[in-house]
Amino acid sequence: MAKKNNTIFVCDNCGESTINWMGKCPSCGSWNSLKPFTEPSQDTNKSIRERTSTSSSSDKASLTPLKKIKTNDRTRISTNIDELNRVLGGGIVQGSVILIGGEPGIGKSTLLLQTASNIAKNEKVYYFTGEESLEQIKLRADRLTLEDSDFLISSESNCDNIINTLLDDTPSLAIIDSIQTIYSPSTNSIAGSPAQIKNCAWALMQTAKLKNITIFLVGHITKEGTIAGPKILEHIVDCVLYFEGDDKGIYRILRAVKNRYGAVDEVGIFEMAERGLMEVKDPSRVFTRGVNESVFAGNVITPVIEGSRVFCVEQEALVGSSAFGYPRRLTIGYDQYRLLIIIAILEKRAHLNLSNQDVYINVANGLNVKETASDLAIAMAIASSMSGISIQRTTAYIGELGLSGEVRPVRFIERRIKEMQKFSLKEVYISKRAVKEIKNPGDIKIIGIDHISEAVKRLGIGN
Repeated sequence: MAKKNNTIFVCDNCGESTINWMGKCPSCGSWNSLKPFTEPSQDTNKSIRERTSTSSSSDKASLTPLKKIKTNDRTRISTNIDELNRVLGGGIVQGSVILIGGEPGIGKSTLLLQTASNIAKNEKVYYFTGEESLEQIKLRADRLTLEDSDFLISSESNCDNIINTLLDDTPSLAIIDSIQTIYSPSTNSIAGSPAQIKNCAWALMQTAKLKNITIFLVGHITKEGTIAGPKILEHIVDCVLYFEGDDKGIYRILRAVKNRYGAVDEVGIFEMAERGLMEVKDPSRVFTRGVNESVFAGNVITPVIEGSRVFCVEQEALVGSSAFGYPRRLTIGYDQYRLLIIIAILEKRAHLNLSNQDVYINVANGLNVKETASDLAIAMAIASSMSGISIQRTTAYIGELGLSGEVRPVRFIERRIKEMQKFSLKEVYISKRAVKEIKNPGDIKIIGIDHISEAVKRLGIGN
């Protein structure tokens, strides 16, 4: 009699496993996140083991000195999409598994269809879809004018059959759209369950490493914005990419949150057009209105660094009297907890009364700014909106704020200044300690300040 599979419970949030169900995860504390997971039977991934060389219990793992390992010149394959290559660290690495997630309709399938079309000109590419019919894929390819594409498409959703196909006739690239729609008959649960997602992803990862195949996995996201399924899915793959931005807008931001072969937090910027996702070569023109545009109180320009690139971003603040007893603090594209700290600094150190004011912060075109180098710009945007005094379009602010109100230096200040020169900005406020680091400011006026109160007074607020 075959041995029955054991069922455990795995947390969707942190990957913790328990033998019994509990309402609250004992590791991360999240509620109702433990889902049943059937441990794979001994037959799981049998097709892979049968197709590889047989081994006995006395066999040992082979060890190779690092110096003797050779790499070929084709370690990376270009996707012919510069923004995607940038996020991946220079191209797709052969044998890697890449997970790409984002909201429905944001452009995941469109980007991968364009990638498959480009790579198929020189390499063998397979596209497995469990969500759409072949006719639907063809209609999208026609809309994207990919009539000359020569990659193979299948609507197969059985993971074992997909793996057998990859082992029989190995391609350079395989795309699985999506990981939540495929299943393995050896796992006793429905497609999309944590058990199916984990087992299928693990089997595909083994196949990718065995046959040196690059595999793209499309992942659905939850309402919290994370990849659906067990957290271990992100640990299995080599690279995790997220699409950011409003799916109703025209701009899309592709960010790497994990990359074993490149920098994390690298971003690629695309514009959704009729013919698919088009690359944005000059991000500063996207995230900032021109320096000759109308001046509004509360709008401030600052150069930010995302991965290896620098571009100017417009940060907007709106301050108004609160109609309720408790003032509201809302942000789009900026950390809300960081905003609360900045408001407290302005109240205590710059003597601005915001206790009865609603404060709203927005970063243009869906960018999510995470670095603290924009603290000073956010603070000045709030001060500008509250006072009604506009800041010139040619002025920028760069600096991190300490709790004492101190303006601290930030990294790569010269690279930020260089981007400002390209964008025709004229002056910038930075930490006085960082002034000596700038060797070639060009025609940009550098103004060093020590404290947030100095910047507020220069704006014309207070004594």
